[in-house]
Amino acid sequence: MSSHDSVRHFHKANPDDPPVQRPPVGPRGPIPGPNFLGLEGRIAIVQAQVFLLAMIVIAQLWLVTDALYELLSGRTANLGWLALASGAIFALALLITFWPRRRIEGS
Repeated sequence: MSSHDSVRHFHKANPDDPPVQRPPVGPRGPIPGPNFLGLEGRIAIVQAQVFLLAMIVIAQLWLVTDALYELLSGRTANLGWLALASGAIFALALLITFWPRRRIEGS
């Protein structure tokens, strides 16, 4: 292989990677990610998701703190209820995270 041929040969870190394409360009520059330009209210939905998940994280922290206090003080009667409430809140967080996106994307 001559030095001229080695200039044209590009090494790929993973040869199985699909070819990279430039993003579509709009009037203000590249359009990022999936084209959600026609989806009205998408920003409001994402903001509501983030707010609700932040409140859920605060509630989970409070439940863990309360459960540790109950455990370390020797009062274990409420630990089952606290674990059940934490599991229910976790399920609610999963629902908030995944359900609206599926409805918007139409999948």
